[in-house]
Amino acid sequence: MVFQFSFPDSTSKVESYRVTLFSMRTILFTLVALWLTGISRAGEKPKIVFISGTPSHGPMAHEHRAGNTLLAKALDAAGLGVQTIVLPENGYPIDSSVLKDTATIVVFCSGEQAHLLNPKLEEFDAIMKRGTGLVMIHWATEAAIGMPGKKFLEWIGGFCALNWSVNPRWSPQFSSFPDHPISRGLTPFSIDDEWYYHMRFVPEMTGVTPILSAVPGAGTLKRPDGPRSGNPDVRRAVANGEKQHVAWAYERPDGKGRGFGFTGAHNHINWQNDNFRKVVLNAILWTAHVEIPPKGVPSKTPTSEEIKANLDDKTPKQKNPPEPVIIPALEEARRKSLSQMDHSVALEMLSRTISGTKNTSIRNSLMKGMLLGLEGQRNVTPPPSWETLLQSLDTNSDNETRSLTQKLSQIFGDESATQSAISILKDRSAKTSDRLQALSSLLTQRRKELLPILETLLDEEPLRISAIRGYGTIESPTAGNLLLSRYPTFPPAAQRAVIETLATRKIYAESLLNALDTKSIPPDAIPAYVSRSLSSLLGEKFDQSYGVKALVKDKEVLFSKYGKLATSAALEKASANSGRAVFQRVCMACHQMYGEGGIVGPDLTGSNRGDLNYLLLNILDPSGDIPNAYKMVVITTKNGQVLAGSVIEENDQKVVLSMIGQKNTIIKDDIKSRELSPFSMMPEGLLQTLKDQEILDLIKYFQTKAQVELPK
Repeated sequence: MVFQFSFPDSTSKVESYRVTLFSMRTILFTLVALWLTGISRAGEKPKIVFISGTPSHGPMAHEHRAGNTLLAKALDAAGLGVQTIVLPENGYPIDSSVLKDTATIVVFCSGEQAHLLNPKLEEFDAIMKRGTGLVMIHWATEAAIGMPGKKFLEWIGGFCALNWSVNPRWSPQFSSFPDHPISRGLTPFSIDDEWYYHMRFVPEMTGVTPILSAVPGAGTLKRPDGPRSGNPDVRRAVANGEKQHVAWAYERPDGKGRGFGFTGAHNHINWQNDNFRKVVLNAILWTAHVEIPPKGVPSKTPTSEEIKANLDDKTPKQKNPPEPVIIPALEEARRKSLSQMDHSVALEMLSRTISGTKNTSIRNSLMKGMLLGLEGQRNVTPPPSWETLLQSLDTNSDNETRSLTQKLSQIFGDESATQSAISILKDRSAKTSDRLQALSSLLTQRRKELLPILETLLDEEPLRISAIRGYGTIESPTAGNLLLSRYPTFPPAAQRAVIETLATRKIYAESLLNALDTKSIPPDAIPAYVSRSLSSLLGEKFDQSYGVKALVKDKEVLFSKYGKLATSAALEKASANSGRAVFQRVCMACHQMYGEGGIVGPDLTGSNRGDLNYLLLNILDPSGDIPNAYKMVVITTKNGQVLAGSVIEENDQKVVLSMIGQKNTIIKDDIKSRELSPFSMMPEGLLQTLKDQEILDLIKYFQTKAQVELPK
């Protein structure tokens, strides 16, 4: 039986009943979820949970709930001994206990930044590590670069990636299928859909079996390059006639969990195609470790009435909807122009659209979109209509509008806007948030008059770290000695920012090396991740005395060494409290544990930290199996800045690096060289920088199950 719930639309009720209705939904859902959990235990039927995303497209497209319901009903009707649950609420379950003891989970939702799993990566990863299966449908296969993409690779073996994968409408010919249980009962077919292709897969596609593959024609790449429309790599692949995989099965390395990615289902009507439907039904059973019938899962072709059942209500709910002319313009700008916002046509279109509305919220949204597309750029030629628009915006009484106007004016080279930002930055009575924003915009414009101001900001705690990092953007011949002279008086976070900043330019790095030689800076103040940048800038004169020592080629020697060190008896005497202090010093800039730390590397809270072998493997050999998307990229700019990080966003205008402690946007015209390192951001020689007792304390902390206090 499919447990599918319908509730009255709260928008049709008076305001006083809305909270009550939501509470009733939540309580009812929780009770039903607990009841279903009890049934699952008693009947021991494999449980399949369907999670539906919120509406994202127009009618009969991206019908998350209706599609999930059709699949669940088909599985129930097939009588294969499974229990299906279509969650009654859109989004991640209110009570996640419904996912306990689940055989597999089907996720059909929006992707990338809007993916419903983004806020729940750690919790969901723990579920996956129990061997739970996972099926991702259509846009749900698109992950943001960084931790979401890394987890998708671990869960389903591949994902749709911006500026790599594409999403054209086409009709691939599926003429043959692999010898795999998911292929049972399939016959050759072709169907028009928005089939994504050119996925990011695990290295060598280990564990991946392509299920639906075809060679796309050149017509699928008619659109200009963009985040989802094309890029040099995909054009090269299509020109070479390479098969593209639009559905795939994945056996996880642990031998327990299974995943499946399916990029079709933009068109809801396609569920009426028997082969299209069978692929996904077979995959759901396979990921749940349920035997698939020899001819695949039998299911009746849904009728037109069944296709139209359970569709999301996509009619506007606003009492006062904005002018109709605004929305198409906004959607067009977002869809086609955000990656190329310096193009005169796009800017002029947005400028005229802003002029055409008196709705303040829409104006602000459009200007935020312009700022997003222009991030990191400077001295951009303003659109022809900007001067006229500026006159009306300058008299606007809305504070946010005025702030957005000033930011855009700075990018367009308006000197008065720049001087206004300088005045705000100098004004200690101004809001800290306004001063930080002014500093950020001035650094983007690389205003040399900032240098004397930066020195005064070092005395202001709320702006200190941003000011320190500002010297990385704007070079000063005296900055190295200035920051090093202030280093002893700074708190730990600011000291770390100083070391990281001095590793971005050769002239600064030489000052730091001199401080190391004179022992005014202790060697252990240089984190291992900074050593790589310093090695690149200074070469042997740094490496010989302070560089991270190379590991032995046979890492088994090190595994044995540290395995013998970290005995049960030794760990029993170690201090988890002291280990937390070591973690803060050497790991926290990149990793989170128990909610504190950076986000460059994975959150370690939910990882398999109790297993000593797992810890040693990931610490001693972090680059052993890492896709290109997560390797360290080193960018040298034309003005001498050296930046190392992982790419989290890229288009034909800019590259966004996730760096230790910050995010940095680099305009491609400013790039002198770019190198892809074969290494992870995490260096191999981390343990070699620590004393034996520090290693034991750190391992003891890693193996805790709850946060501990710092040593007193």
